[in-house]
Amino acid sequence: MNQQDVKAILINLQNKQYIESDITHTFSSNNNAVFSVKYSKSENTYEVIQIETNSLEKFSDVESAVESISTKMIK
Repeated sequence: MNQQDVKAILINLQNKQYIESDITHTFSSNNNAVFSVKYSKSENTYEVIQIETNSLEKFSDVESAVESISTKMIK
């Protein structure tokens, strides 16, 4: 998955047609969940959560979130 694919997923999470829904996208490796991302409508931020450590990072813009996710996917 490249950065354009990740960006499309993130933009879709922010899509107005889902404004009444809470959608989380989970990324996995070898069928094991590694991290998830969702869009917080109340804070207008992308929330990236590392499953193993339950650590949370928040990003106010899509480009920063894409960079973080891309870095995590390489590991």
